[in-house]
Amino acid sequence: MEYAFLSHESAIQANWAIARNPRIPQLDDEGIWMIPSPDSCVTTQGSLKKLMAEVSFDNLGIIRRPIDLLVPDASSRSRGKIVSFHVWRDMFPDRAFRRIHERIFVSSPLFTILQLTLVPRPSRLAKAAAEETAREDARIREELGIAGDSLEGDDLLAWEAISRQARAIQVLTDFAGTYRLPIRDSDQVLYEMPPLMHCDDLRSFLDNQPSMRGSGKGYAVADLAFDNSGSPMETALALMLTLPVEMGGYGLPKPILNWSVPIDPEMRGIAAQDEIIADLCWRDCGLVIEYDSWEKHGKLGPAKLAKDHARANSLTALGWKVLTVGSVQIASAQGVALIARQVATLLGITLAEPTDIQRIWRSRLHAMLMPRIVRFS
Repeated sequence: MEYAFLSHESAIQANWAIARNPRIPQLDDEGIWMIPSPDSCVTTQGSLKKLMAEVSFDNLGIIRRPIDLLVPDASSRSRGKIVSFHVWRDMFPDRAFRRIHERIFVSSPLFTILQLTLVPRPSRLAKAAAEETAREDARIREELGIAGDSLEGDDLLAWEAISRQARAIQVLTDFAGTYRLPIRDSDQVLYEMPPLMHCDDLRSFLDNQPSMRGSGKGYAVADLAFDNSGSPMETALALMLTLPVEMGGYGLPKPILNWSVPIDPEMRGIAAQDEIIADLCWRDCGLVIEYDSWEKHGKLGPAKLAKDHARANSLTALGWKVLTVGSVQIASAQGVALIARQVATLLGITLAEPTDIQRIWRSRLHAMLMPRIVRFS
C-alpha cells in the first residue's frame, strides 16, 4: 500500500483545515520515524492520481494544487501540475504527522515549519521563475523610480532565499497566533482560538537536535517570529516593522503582541476596563499600536467599537503613547512606511536607510506578507 505524506504548503493548508473542522479524522500516526521506502510512498504523478480517485482531497480541506509530498530520495522527485515532491532524508521529529486517512499523513505544524526553515539555499532558479521574478523587479523599479537594470543572477537567488525564510517566519507566527486562516475564499478568519504551536516549540526541538543541518536558520526563524498574534493583519504589520532591513523589513525592535497591560489599583478610576490588552506593545518605551479591524471589531456593532475606543483612551490616560491603525493603512506599502516612521520617532530611534535593492525587496516582502483574506481581517 502506498502512503501520501503531505508537506510544505499543502501541509500548511491541511493543518488549517484540521484546526477549523473537527469532523476531519485524526487517526493513530503509528509513530513513523523515517520516510518509508519508495515502494511504500506515493512517488509519481500517476500514483497520486489513483489515490485522488479513491479519496476526496477537497473534502479533507486540501484544496491547493500542486500537492506537496515527501519522498525518500531524489530519484523519486518530480514536479507537475498535480504534485510536487520534496526529499526528506533525516529522521522525523516526535509527533511529526497527523493521520487524516488510512493512506494520508499530514506534517504537523512543527514539522512543517522545519521543512520551510531547513530548505537549502537554491543554487539556481528555474528559467521561468527567474524570468517572472525579473519582470516583477522591473515593475517595482519603475514604480519606485529606481534607475538601472532589473535584478539578475545572485540578486535573484538572494531574494529567493530571503522569501523562503520570510515565509517560514510568517507561517510560524500564523501557527502561534490566536486565529485560524480560511481554506476557501468563502471562509472567514476565525478569531480567539488557541495557538497550534509556539515559537519555543521550534527552539526546544532544535535544542535537542544540535547537529541538525540548518539549525542556525531554525533559531533565526524562531527569534524573528511572534507568539500570540491576534489576526493575519497584525502578523503582517508586526513582521514588516521588525524584520531586518536586509530582508525588506524596517528593522524596528520587536514589540510584544496582545500583552495584558498592568493597571495600578490607584489608576483604575481612569481605566474603562479591568483588563486592557495591547495589540502591539513596546513596554520599555510606553508605546502601543492598536489595530482596528472592521471584520473583527466593526461588524460586531457600535458597542464593540465603543469598547475599543474606550480601551485606547484608557491607555492614553494611563500614560501610554497610542497609535491606531487599520487594514487600509497596512495594505498600503506607503501606509506601512508612515507607521514605521511614526513608531521610530516615538521610540527615539532612526530608521536605517535601505539600499535600492532593499527597497525592491521591501515592496516584494509587503506583497508576500499581505494575507489574501485582507478583506476579512
